[in-house]
Amino acid sequence: MPHDPSKPFLRLNEYNPAPRRPSGGGGGNKRSFSRDDQIAAHGPVFRNLRNVLDADDPALALHADPQALAPERLLVLDVTGSIDKFAGAVARIAGLEFAGEEELPANELDPNPEFYMLVPQMSALREILSLWEGWERTGNVPYGYGPWRDLFLHLRAVRPWGPGDRVSTRNRAYFEAVVDGAPDDFPVRVEIELVFRQSAAARIEIEKTITAAIVAAGGVIIHRAEHPAFAYHAVLTDIPAQEIRRIAALDPNSLAGADPIASIVPQSVGVPIETGDSDTIAAVPPAPGGEEPIAAVFDAVPLQAHPLLTNRLVIDDPSDLEAKAVGARVHGTAMASLAVHGDLNDTSSPISRRVYFRPVMYAPAYGDELFEDDRLVIDVIVEAVLRMRAGGGSQVFIVNLSLGDRTRPFAGKISTWGRALDYLSYTHGILFLVSAGNIGEPISVSGFPDAAAFHGAPPLDRNKAVLRALDGLKADRRLLAPADSLNALTIGSWYRDAVAVPFAGASPFSPYSEQEMPNLSSRLGLGHRRSTKPDILVAGGRQPARFDPIAPPLALVSHPNPGRFWGLKVAAPETDAATGTHFTIGTSAATALATHTAHRIFDGLERAYPQLIRPMPFTERAALIKAMLVHCASWRDAEHFIRPIVDPHGTMHHEHWRREVCRHLGYGFMDPDDAVACAADRATLWATGSLAPEAAISFDVPVPATLGAQANHREVRVTLAWIAPVRPGHLTYRAVKLRIAALGKDDLDSIGVATTTGQPSNSQSEGGTIIHRRWCDAKVGDLSGGPTIPIQIQREKDQGLPIDEPVTFGLAVTIEMPGELQIYTEVRNQILLQPQVPVPV
Repeated sequence: MPHDPSKPFLRLNEYNPAPRRPSGGGGGNKRSFSRDDQIAAHGPVFRNLRNVLDADDPALALHADPQALAPERLLVLDVTGSIDKFAGAVARIAGLEFAGEEELPANELDPNPEFYMLVPQMSALREILSLWEGWERTGNVPYGYGPWRDLFLHLRAVRPWGPGDRVSTRNRAYFEAVVDGAPDDFPVRVEIELVFRQSAAARIEIEKTITAAIVAAGGVIIHRAEHPAFAYHAVLTDIPAQEIRRIAALDPNSLAGADPIASIVPQSVGVPIETGDSDTIAAVPPAPGGEEPIAAVFDAVPLQAHPLLTNRLVIDDPSDLEAKAVGARVHGTAMASLAVHGDLNDTSSPISRRVYFRPVMYAPAYGDELFEDDRLVIDVIVEAVLRMRAGGGSQVFIVNLSLGDRTRPFAGKISTWGRALDYLSYTHGILFLVSAGNIGEPISVSGFPDAAAFHGAPPLDRNKAVLRALDGLKADRRLLAPADSLNALTIGSWYRDAVAVPFAGASPFSPYSEQEMPNLSSRLGLGHRRSTKPDILVAGGRQPARFDPIAPPLALVSHPNPGRFWGLKVAAPETDAATGTHFTIGTSAATALATHTAHRIFDGLERAYPQLIRPMPFTERAALIKAMLVHCASWRDAEHFIRPIVDPHGTMHHEHWRREVCRHLGYGFMDPDDAVACAADRATLWATGSLAPEAAISFDVPVPATLGAQANHREVRVTLAWIAPVRPGHLTYRAVKLRIAALGKDDLDSIGVATTTGQPSNSQSEGGTIIHRRWCDAKVGDLSGGPTIPIQIQREKDQGLPIDEPVTFGLAVTIEMPGELQIYTEVRNQILLQPQVPVPV
């Protein structure tokens, strides 16, 4: 049932302390090796190290060999699985710095392999060698060094960080293409991230070293940035094509072989949006009041004089990108329009405040809108947040980032940009909404000799063929940075819009006939350590597809040009009333629409409970809105379509096939109409708070009597969200994990529901910073045990070093029974703190 503005969200009654419930089991066993096998495999490396250390001037000899373990050179220890307490054992060795750990791709032998990165000084190299030699002789290590014995037993490889680590295969291809045919002195702008050192003095020294190396190669430093809070140290530099060729060839004597460098990547490049089909400007709604903004958009310079944007934006442009924006201001204008108004084709849904807008891109005279080309984009975003909080956006806690770096698809490791957002989110109490990214590359549809045969096939067969082709390319269609951020909400694009009369022609056509799915161009998950990403799917226009007439055999591409028959209607970069709007599609638009919805949720909460919302700390607000945005999401039965494709034989464990569904759908489709208020047959309750280490609390959720009187379909859903502190460089990157305790059988029976596989599994859901649970059925509830059910949330034992500070959470609970119009009233009558918005009795 559509939302009813007269039925606001309800505040849960106060919680009670609760005893913690047991957590799930730990990780599985990891493969180990015999001591004899390890001595045979790795003994030569350590014996070579001993020979060099015993020679004259060992440091010089070690540095002369790029394959040797050397002081101040990043050392990689590849193991079959995590070594318990290894970071602490590293700290026992003077002169040995823990530089991080990363997950490696799984294989049949090792489901959870990883590697550790260490930076040793000469004395530390000697001590590591001594530990190995002692273990080689006796199988033992000194007291307090036990994790080193475990490491030796599980070691797959020991080696230095090399050129192949610094330059990925994808980036090698990019660099080769960029300099193909270019003169040797042609400058190529690249970003070089340095091995992050904990000591400020060490960072100064390695930057001096790499600056000298860049200059010696004919390059020049353009910009530098250093942010110890999230382990970031990088330079932006112009490198001549001659050196780029050597880097792409992984020449150990090029910058690709320089010890202080962690990675060499292309300069960050944004993702443009497509627009088209001009339309008129309809009636312009009144501008909002003068209260300080609570939402921000970081994007390209907009056309702020547009009638739909005038007096609706607080522009803060310290870099004066306005002066550079001489081209068509497409991206920023569209995103501002959606954040302020939503889809202009849809029912008007004004927000209460202006939106803070920080330009971080601009439209040149020709080509796509660009980031500032003389600054590292991560530094720009950090500076923008700090400035916002110090100035005109001091009350902002929602930030829209309809941006992505097309040179950095997710590759298993949290991107630096993602780390920056996680740090900013936790430190400043900000909910970032980030677009998953779009991809226009074709997919090859098989099973049909030609397009005519495809169009003549039954709709379900066509749908399956498209999804099968897409799923086969999922590794090439991953999220773009910073959509991998753990604390951010990542938004994918739902094949949906408010166009009244969709296109009825033969081509372009819907890629999925009569089936709820994301747009074909919407990038896929999963996220860090297989966490749920994208988080939700929001309307991004019904983007059609077409067959490429040139690329054989059946190359299906997303139709790039939106129009009045498909797309979201937004402000265009011109002010003429007849042509002042046009249409757009994709994840950027979906993200801005999610930001608009987040603002509407906040407005409804503030009207109903001003005494709670106005003084609420930023982090609490951010966690609450995060939970509320995800709360109404569901798969809408799309799993029944997807599962036969990802699990054709029906043999996958339910955890596995649901994970594959989650790769496409995240937590599911989010309809703003369900997200912004309650309805007569649906009551949504909320709460915020904080959990100390290993604390547990329980909320008694009121149950409407109707659930115990009828056997109609009903659903209960619970969403828990938090903003987590993070540990850059560690596999336990998320430092705090919360959990929703499972409902017991008596609780499920009391409300007449059961668990469902139409959602991410519990372990999948618990991999990030949002947990979303749904229970449904059509049974008469047994309310003999009382008119409430307990919803318990708890903080698990902190991962890694304990975090003493309480962690803030936002919680949403819904009870819904479609068609039963007394549900909201029956729940509201049991709520102690009533909303201030008048509610009909």
